[in-house]
Amino acid sequence: MSNDNHTTPAPEATRYPETLRITIQSGSAAFDAALTEVADDPSETDAAVVSFETAAGLRKLLTDRRLELLQSLLDEPADSITALAERLERNYSVVHDDIDLLADTGIVKFRHAGQSKAPFVPYETIEFDVTITASAAAGDTELPV
Repeated sequence: MSNDNHTTPAPEATRYPETLRITIQSGSAAFDAALTEVADDPSETDAAVVSFETAAGLRKLLTDRRLELLQSLLDEPADSITALAERLERNYSVVHDDIDLLADTGIVKFRHAGQSKAPFVPYETIEFDVTITASAAAGDTELPV
C-alpha cells in the first residue's frame, strides 16, 4: 500500500555536507568507519562518503571526461543535461550516460524542472581517500638497508 502523503524533499532543500569523500575499502569497512564517525560525535559528521570495493571500480567510474564533468558542475550547476553537454562541447547522449552513472553512485543530484533534469553536485569539495596497506600474507619482511 502506497503512502500518498509521503513526499521526498527536493535535492536543493536537503542539507549536504561540504565534502564528499571517495574511498576504496570493503563495504563492511566503510560501514564500520561511518558508524565510528557518527558515534564519536554525530554533529561533527562533515563529509559524505562513497566507497568502492576496488581501485578498478573507482578507475572505471572516474574517467578524465567524468572528472571534467564533475569540475564543471562544481563550478556551476547546469540548467539541464543538454546545457551541460553544450558547455562541455560533448555529445548529449555520452554526457547523459555519464551523469546517470554519477547519479547512481550518489555523486550527482538533480533538480527537476518540468521535463528536464538539472544536474548539480551538492558538495563544495570532492576528496579521494586512497590507502594502500601491506597484505596479511606479506608478513614482517624487513626493508633493504
